[in-house]
Amino acid sequence: MYAYCLHCSTVKCAMVAESIRRKLGCEAFSPRIVQRKWVKGKAVEEVHDYLPGYVFVYTREPIDSFEPIRSMEGVLRCLGERREGYLLGGDDRRFAEMLYANGGIIGILKAYEEGDRVKLFGDSFEGEIIRLDRRKGRAQIRYTFDQTEYKVWVGYDLMK
Repeated sequence: MYAYCLHCSTVKCAMVAESIRRKLGCEAFSPRIVQRKWVKGKAVEEVHDYLPGYVFVYTREPIDSFEPIRSMEGVLRCLGERREGYLLGGDDRRFAEMLYANGGIIGILKAYEEGDRVKLFGDSFEGEIIRLDRRKGRAQIRYTFDQTEYKVWVGYDLMK
């Protein structure tokens, strides 16, 4: 599987993803996240856009020419290096693979206790827990994507 990412005009992401699916026949989406919040003492899960402005593209064969993609209305730039065919690498690739494995949605993560620390289970999300709200079942995670450090609150379920 080949993974690419486009930085787009935020309001054009859905249109760009749909055009890529239709014209190139590959998978493309803007990531979404499930966030847990508390309303009147009950946990409520809501799905929101995540990383507005980014469209991830996955193909079985490498993309030969990016000119049709780069010329689409709303596409600002392709992530990755031109000389490497704009393929994602390193942390960006791992992040893209995690999104693909989860259908483009960062859901409620599974975590476990190791001594007095809570760690994410498996490779459900590549990042480091920096804050924990045990009462509300939320963790703030720090990770890097597109050479930028992000922090996000995600819901977690503690596994025994």
